[in-house]
Amino acid sequence: MTINKRAVRSVKKNISFYIISTILTVLISILIIAPLSTGHNMKKVINDFVEKYKTEDAEFVTYNPISEDDMKTLESDYDVVMEYSRYKDLKFSGGDVDGLTVRVFDMPEKLNLCNVRDGSMPENGEALITQNFADLHGIKVGDEVSLGDYSYKVSAFATKADYIYMLEKQSGYVEKSKFAVMVVTHDDYEKISADETGYYSIKYNRDNEKEVREKLNDEYVIASYLAATTNTRISMPVNEGDEVSKIATMYAPVMFIIVLALIVMVLGRNIRNEQYLLGTFISLGFSRKQIIGHYMRFGLIPGIVGSVLGTIASIPVTKAITYFYIAYDFETIDYTVRYDTASILAALILPSFAYCLAIVLQAAKLLRKSAVDLLRNTGRDSRAIRIMRNSHAKTQLKMRVRSVIGHPGRSVVTIIGVCVAAFCILAGFIMRDSLDILMHDGLTSSVKYEYLYRLKTLGNGSPDKGEALFQNYYEIEENTVQLSAQGIDERSKYFPDKTDTGEKLDLDKCYLTSAAAETYGVNAGDELTFYNIADLKEHRVKISGVVTDNTHCYLYTSRDNATKLAGVDPGTYNCIISDKKLELDKNLVVSETSMKVSADTMENLMGPMKAIIIGIEILGIVLGVFILYLVINMIVSETGTNISVMKILGFSRKEIVNRVLNVNHILVCVGSLIGIPAAYAFVKVGYSDTIENYGMLLAPVLTIKAIVLGFVLTWITYELSLFLQKRKISRIDMVEALKENNRNE
Repeated sequence: MTINKRAVRSVKKNISFYIISTILTVLISILIIAPLSTGHNMKKVINDFVEKYKTEDAEFVTYNPISEDDMKTLESDYDVVMEYSRYKDLKFSGGDVDGLTVRVFDMPEKLNLCNVRDGSMPENGEALITQNFADLHGIKVGDEVSLGDYSYKVSAFATKADYIYMLEKQSGYVEKSKFAVMVVTHDDYEKISADETGYYSIKYNRDNEKEVREKLNDEYVIASYLAATTNTRISMPVNEGDEVSKIATMYAPVMFIIVLALIVMVLGRNIRNEQYLLGTFISLGFSRKQIIGHYMRFGLIPGIVGSVLGTIASIPVTKAITYFYIAYDFETIDYTVRYDTASILAALILPSFAYCLAIVLQAAKLLRKSAVDLLRNTGRDSRAIRIMRNSHAKTQLKMRVRSVIGHPGRSVVTIIGVCVAAFCILAGFIMRDSLDILMHDGLTSSVKYEYLYRLKTLGNGSPDKGEALFQNYYEIEENTVQLSAQGIDERSKYFPDKTDTGEKLDLDKCYLTSAAAETYGVNAGDELTFYNIADLKEHRVKISGVVTDNTHCYLYTSRDNATKLAGVDPGTYNCIISDKKLELDKNLVVSETSMKVSADTMENLMGPMKAIIIGIEILGIVLGVFILYLVINMIVSETGTNISVMKILGFSRKEIVNRVLNVNHILVCVGSLIGIPAAYAFVKVGYSDTIENYGMLLAPVLTIKAIVLGFVLTWITYELSLFLQKRKISRIDMVEALKENNRNE
């Protein structure tokens, strides 16, 4: 049939368009299925794990001990589950184990249970060990592990429910080779001669947390309270799935819609440029329904083929991304990869539907005209011809201006294509610069002490060694990051004396660190509302200024102000700080914290983010090449008649390229400029949760170097697309192009 033969010839003639459209459809199908499925996977895996192994809702320490009988009474009266958890740290120095800490837990019975794999629960002389550490050190189930004076046989690998994210201390960072968790039997635990850290774990079976906390504080006086939502070992894995989903929901659909829109616009213009063929088909007796059906096939080719291939390809991509996140960030967890049904349906249906809809609308619009008007091609836009009609400018300049201004639809498509490439490339550079500044210039911290010792009991006045500090934690409504109030002495040498604007600190007032101000959305002069972690009593203070510190959410004030907020006697302290390691009575110290963060630790922490940055940059270049190739291919096709005329007039290929392809240089600049704020805004949103997940505030950094490199790479992407199209100009036959009577230029 004539119309079918025409379809085959059209596909062969525009094979590059269909190949590129199909590849772009594959990429955007992967882009929408894989990230969304990964986010849902992580949420499902972690939430199931937390529920199955009874992860605590909170852990707390009291100044007055809670007996076993009292815990049973509390469980019965308030419908909670409570358990006293305890561990001993074995630290090693020298040789291959220099800096190694093994945290040995007593076997839990009710909360924070262990996921046991490749073995069985330990008996006396045996231990469970975390698998990531074992893999790094070549330890297998059945091996003997020697820990100084203690030796255990590994009975199985395990992941403890409250150590999914393996942090030695809350203010620290993951170091897989330096920190491990072991769980041993009660008898073996009692034999270990080391300092013990104990705390109470609690799980609420109903919504009565405030009531329980008030009771605990009244009877036993809460010294510290750490909810699971603020415990990075638990909250980071729980939140990670939400964050991946948030970024995927923000990024993938936008890219999906933009690329779809570009292909739709190109398809629509292709139909409009062939309106004389529509007139021919009508003259040959084809119905409008047959003609529309004929052109719909051109949309179904990239739509169906690209969607199906993209969905198939998204399966291994989803598995790889899910493994990357879970294996790199978390302790080993058994999981099954699941795929987001909504994103799969969107990837399978929307491309074909959008492509066909664009064709139907454009064809239906053109078919309202008579066959004679279509054959005469009277639907062409003559605005381009009238531009600069009376100008004495050079012909080449007139052609360039008419090409850009006279075809706004085509110019918009070109700008969007460049913007997408610039956006992805520049976003990668902004993220990279932000990390480099954080790691190479050092963590911007306002604390100048090296060691912090938290005491078991409250002191008053000044300690014999070190400097006194009163530190208390508070909760912010609808925020999972705790605020730490720092009650400091007037002449302290360990804290800043000026705000980020250069004003001297007046400790009778209150100041926030930059990390806290950003996290809580508070500026100097605003009022901050927070709640005591013990009894949830509300406090309000006015923030007089902001101190530069991207690693801690601190409220700075005098020791008397801090103790007043906490409801304890003036002059009280509960911490001792020092720039040197102190020899303190171990019976008085609950914990010792080192504030130092090494460059190696930061490199390890930021490994996943660097991989994401590289992926975004590569994706930007690939999408940029394909999108710009598609756009420039459209320009060449639409100017086929002009190219033929120039060939007849004796223009060289270089001259034709200058008049046809190089007219869009200004559009590349416009697209690149639009990509700058878009990339900055994207990175800013992506970094909004870094203080919550990583314990530091990452702020987007836009440098001149990044702008220049981003523009250069975008331009290279554009030039590469031009280079690939130059051969097509050489293949345009001057006679055949003129025969097509395509006079849209």
